[in-house]
Amino acid sequence: MAETGIVNRSDRRHYMNTGTANAPVWTLIGEGFTEFMESKNAVSYQRRYIHESVKRTDVTGYAPTVDYEFEVFTGNAVIEKLRRITDRELTGSSAWVEICTADLFDETDSAGVCRASVRTYSVIPDECGEGTDTLLYTGTLKAISAPVNGTFVVSTGTFAAD
Repeated sequence: MAETGIVNRSDRRHYMNTGTANAPVWTLIGEGFTEFMESKNAVSYQRRYIHESVKRTDVTGYAPTVDYEFEVFTGNAVIEKLRRITDRELTGSSAWVEICTADLFDETDSAGVCRASVRTYSVIPDECGEGTDTLLYTGTLKAISAPVNGTFVVSTGTFAAD
């Protein structure tokens, strides 16, 4: 029988591509981030047929979002990218980011290689400057692509699509 146990939040890691589409650099979303929570926002279709007393519901799609909050740290490529989008009020594809989510607890048959997915999001900034101790930024990432499933090699920071 397989061993059971809880999974720590720190075992689901998120990385942002701070490089280019042709030469991705997967930078850990970590230091400074106090919130990074995904909502699936399932889209459903409901109906009830005349011979039934219960509605049927089917999931017809998803509209994933990620709420984020971070303290501004200098020298952090992820924070600098999100600040640039926010402060310069970038729009369209200039406000898109790629996020890789890697589940360290879901290793493949190879050690150090885990299941992962990459998705493109549009950055929707919300607030900046809240608080009196540190400079905080908040916002939401809204999915604009389907996930690409694959694997992530932690030691090299590389993603490979299935």
